[in-house]
Amino acid sequence: MTREVLLLDLIETEEGEGAPPRMRLVVRAYPSDEKGYASLTPECNTMEGFEQAVAELKKRMDSALERARETFQQYQAQVKGEKAVSDFHNAEEIWQALEECSSLEEMRELFNELSVRKRQEVADFVLTQLNIFKGAASTFSQHYNEGEYLLE
Repeated sequence: MTREVLLLDLIETEEGEGAPPRMRLVVRAYPSDEKGYASLTPECNTMEGFEQAVAELKKRMDSALERARETFQQYQAQVKGEKAVSDFHNAEEIWQALEECSSLEEMRELFNELSVRKRQEVADFVLTQLNIFKGAASTFSQHYNEGEYLLE
């Protein structure tokens, strides 16, 4: 019995120092069938199994999209001579950058562009470590959508 292998990866090609990143999503699958098709999901015999396989594929693609988004944000910040919010390594550093925003719109834009994982970490930091009854933390807590991990 042959085991199917699906490799989904994000490839970044660089033209040189200062050039914008170029991204592509590639897939390699082994083996292909007799018609040359490569399976993106295992063969499923129930709708539930197929839904789970597609959900896993979506999860992997969303992860690739988040990595690409962070790469492009870092490039844009570099071009502007700034540090991208996604460059910060922990929730407290990200929060400090968000706290300096001059408006809710600016905070919303920066926060919502972060990866889901980083948005969850920042939200956890704000909601458990800060006084949510005053200042930027209050604004954040009033507009944070816990189900979608977004500022609205």
